[in-house]
Amino acid sequence: MQINVTRWLSLVTRDAVASATATVGTTGPDGTVQHLSEHRLAAPGLLRWSYTVRDADGEVHRRCDGRHLVQVSGDGEQLSSPVPEEDSRDDPRYFYSWPAVVDAWLVELLRPVDLLSRVVVSAVTEPDATGLVHIDASPLGNEPSPYNGFALPDRRTLRIVLDPERGCLVAVTVSRVDRPPLTCRLTEFV
Repeated sequence: MQINVTRWLSLVTRDAVASATATVGTTGPDGTVQHLSEHRLAAPGLLRWSYTVRDADGEVHRRCDGRHLVQVSGDGEQLSSPVPEEDSRDDPRYFYSWPAVVDAWLVELLRPVDLLSRVVVSAVTEPDATGLVHIDASPLGNEPSPYNGFALPDRRTLRIVLDPERGCLVAVTVSRVDRPPLTCRLTEFV
């Protein structure tokens, strides 16, 4: 497999996403999948984005227009924070960007380098017939709180499916001894 490293690095560290949708679900012992949530992101830039999470508890919307970060809860309550005009030590503009606000696991699907830097890889396959690469990994160590990405050090193992052509992870399955496998899958990505 040959890859244009310059192009690939720009993809796996992207700062914009036209549109992405991901689902989270568990797989029971009989193979049935239980859908838990759906996550939608549109991010034309780091500080211009919209994010919606839909689950059994309802919907939560977050958005940033470059001037305000807004969160609207399922009951309609709205919170707004101004985005600072300039970076400061106590309030950097990055705190308002989609990679900082959106669920970390979704950021890791869209920016694979964020996850790959936090894991120990135990196996990698050659690309399959569809060009996807399958990776087995486990978390490297403790992550600072709050962090809700894939690399939590709770004795989990990860089965990662990388699409090297698009520079994203199309699925990550988290397996733990005491719980059914949890799969986060990128269902739409432009």
